[in-house]
Amino acid sequence: MIADGLSLLIDYATYLLPGLGLCALWFCLTPKTQPGLRIVILLFGFVLMRDVMTPLRLWSLSGDAQISFISNPFVLATLGALSLAVVAALARTAPELWKLIIWSRGNRAVGLALGIAAGLAIGVPLRLYQGLDIAEIAGYWPWWLSMAVLAFGGNALEEVLFRGILQGHLEHHTSALRAALISAVAFAACHSFLALTVTRIGWPILLFTLVEGLACSFIRMRYGVNAAIAAHGTAILVIATPMGLVTGG
Repeated sequence: MIADGLSLLIDYATYLLPGLGLCALWFCLTPKTQPGLRIVILLFGFVLMRDVMTPLRLWSLSGDAQISFISNPFVLATLGALSLAVVAALARTAPELWKLIIWSRGNRAVGLALGIAAGLAIGVPLRLYQGLDIAEIAGYWPWWLSMAVLAFGGNALEEVLFRGILQGHLEHHTSALRAALISAVAFAACHSFLALTVTRIGWPILLFTLVEGLACSFIRMRYGVNAAIAAHGTAILVIATPMGLVTGG
């Protein structure tokens, strides 16, 4: 499992490196006096990191509400950990953007509970629509634990970028409500390539990500980024399934 996982991760890094390297160079060359452009570069780099996973079969999406991730737990956990490492790196490489992040506001427990509830409200209907019986999926729970690392680690990076840095930046230039709406629409728009070219599934992905983006943006507006991470991570964890489902005998 680990040897196969390392091979897949090396392929991912090799495939990703040229484009991500150019994004990093672009980011470094852009003056700190241009925070808006630097944020756009970060978002572009993230979209590249995410969408490259599709042709390498690290995940897949289908028009019948199926979102499947590779069944190798080592790969999932590593990708989640690497996402958190990128979050930590942002604190050192872009402190002026890091300061824009509002991690928590109001009652933290209420915010996290609301985030989890929102994630369940988004994810459970889709899970029921999938009609899958997890009892028939061999090795589901060990896979699920690693999937949780990716769901919350990977989406922590996404929420830091969209709800933390982008929405935080916008709140300095417009109302909190408008900043939340822009963040949500930008989030959905950044799934356009995934929806229209990478997978060709089209509007279902855009609709789902718009709903998800609106929920996370308004939760962030009231309770901060941590609550938005709880919402996003919960939704993905609920609807995710392992690739190549193996049913028990």
